[in-house]
Amino acid sequence: MEQVTRPSHLDEWTPSDRRRAMAWLTHFVTATGAVWGFLSLLAINERNWQLAFVWMAMAVFVDSFDGLLARSVQVKRVLPEFDGALLDNIIDYLNYVLVPAYFLYQADLLPGELRLFIPIVILLASAYQFCQSDAKTDDHYFKGFPSYWNIVVFYMVLLQLSPWFNAAVLVFLSVMVFVPIKYIY
Repeated sequence: MEQVTRPSHLDEWTPSDRRRAMAWLTHFVTATGAVWGFLSLLAINERNWQLAFVWMAMAVFVDSFDGLLARSVQVKRVLPEFDGALLDNIIDYLNYVLVPAYFLYQADLLPGELRLFIPIVILLASAYQFCQSDAKTDDHYFKGFPSYWNIVVFYMVLLQLSPWFNAAVLVFLSVMVFVPIKYIY
């Protein structure tokens, strides 16, 4: 009886090689958030709001488990030369801030005279929030309003609120970024 053998290149992988491959795969999963963000921007540019929300949801889906995956494969220990937290923050700023700000700019959700101003306020307030070293507390809260602008925009579309009410809510939440109260995340 003839014995079936596996390809030898798989046998050459050491446990260290496998751990590094898993760590790089984890970073790749996180990086796909850039793809979902880019596809969201394309859909927004085409005013295809439903498709934009599909891509935005994909970004949230990936973000919901990539951190757990990174901790489970110990990416910081296995790939100390690569800053996965920085990658995650870049992807999160794209998907939770820039994409929804562009959505607000393109959609008819704001008064015309505030159409540019409000997204700029969101971009700047969120830049501050993302750079706070203590933005996440030891007891697992965000300090200051977290940049969940994609969720805010989703509800504005769903509820069909008036543009002036939307503007007031967005300014209020932008101010709340700077108020050090705790929010669940």
